[in-house]
Amino acid sequence: MKSTEEFLSRVFTLARRVRPPLPGELPYGLETAVLAHWRAAAGERSGQGSIVRGLRWAALFACLLAFLAGLLGNDQVSAFRNRFDPESSVADSAVVSGYDYE
Repeated sequence: MKSTEEFLSRVFTLARRVRPPLPGELPYGLETAVLAHWRAAAGERSGQGSIVRGLRWAALFACLLAFLAGLLGNDQVSAFRNRFDPESSVADSAVVSGYDYE
């Protein structure tokens, strides 16, 4: 008799440790509540979206401006490289020898 009681006690102890099964379907109304919360949060974020959009356009404009400045300044850079007076030649040779520029 004692072995049967020990067996039942062990079975009941193990049964208490088992987790309840997960539901197969979502509870009624949960999908609607989640979608409503998601739409409300999207409405709150739309005010901040204009700031981010403006920053993107500002970054694009800054890159375009830097590119145009590089193209327009190319004549000035080439004029700076083609200096042949003696003082400039000495300075350029010092830069070239010091930094292995060419």
